[in-house]
Amino acid sequence: MKTTIVAFAASMLCATAALAGAEVKLKGAEDVLGNAISYPEGQAEITGLDVVQKPGECNGWHSHPVPTFGLVKSGELTVTYATGEVKKFSAGDMLIEAQHVAHEGCNTGNADLEVLVFYAGSKDVPNTHKREDERPQ
Repeated sequence: MKTTIVAFAASMLCATAALAGAEVKLKGAEDVLGNAISYPEGQAEITGLDVVQKPGECNGWHSHPVPTFGLVKSGELTVTYATGEVKKFSAGDMLIEAQHVAHEGCNTGNADLEVLVFYAGSKDVPNTHKREDERPQ
């Protein structure tokens, strides 16, 4: 029993030491618009993308039925939402993107925009739906 307790304590110290240099940069239960995050049913499937856009380029109106997270590595990202809200992000910013709300992201800077995007999706659910029909007039 004593050996088990010592082994457990040692493993906890090692786990804590491994995280000693870590700093939480993003944590939340809501997306950038304040809506609760929901996960799709089915077998989990994680996808990561490295998205690069030239100055002035936009990615088209779309929405995400799955939780979507982003890290702006460089450049300036401006996202316009079907709700009328506009949010700006720059290098180093992390975000939980809007879920189920149409939006369009544009590179509004003078240099290339690079964003790492991660989807916490499901094998049978697409990560993105095109939503040009919801473009505000």
